[in-house]
Amino acid sequence: MAMNLGNKGLNSDINVTPLVDVMLVLLIIFMVVTPMLQRGKAVMLPQTAKPEKQSDEGNDLIVSVEYLGRGGMNLYLGQDLVDENTLRTRLLDELRKDPAQEIYLKGDQRLTYGTVRKVMEICHEAGFQQVKLATEEISKKEG
Repeated sequence: MAMNLGNKGLNSDINVTPLVDVMLVLLIIFMVVTPMLQRGKAVMLPQTAKPEKQSDEGNDLIVSVEYLGRGGMNLYLGQDLVDENTLRTRLLDELRKDPAQEIYLKGDQRLTYGTVRKVMEICHEAGFQQVKLATEEISKKEG
C-alpha cells in the first residue's frame, strides 16, 4: 500500500499545543500552592541589605504582629489570631512539647520598637531564650 503525500511533503513542525496545555496546568498549580507556602501572617517585614539565610524545615513557630494603624496591632501564632494571654499560654504548651523548637517573630515595619519588644518579652517569658526576627532583603531596583 503506497502513501500519497501529494504536494504537501512531510510536516516537520513541532506541535506546541500539548506543551502549552502542560505549562498552563503547572502555572495554575503554582498559583494555588504559592500562597500556602507562606507561614504565619503576611506582614510588611523590615528590609535589610543582607539578611541571614535560615533553613525552613516547617516546624518552627511563627509569631506575627500585624499593624492596624494608630498604635493598634493583631497577634498571630501561625495563622491563628490570639491575644497576649493566649499567646503566652500556647507558647508554653509548644515549648513543653518540643524544648528545642525555635521561634521567629515577624513584626510589621510600621510598628514601633516598643510594640515588637513587648511581644518579644512574651516569648522570653514563655521560655524561649532566643527569638529570631524575620526580615526581607532589600530589592535591587534596576534603572
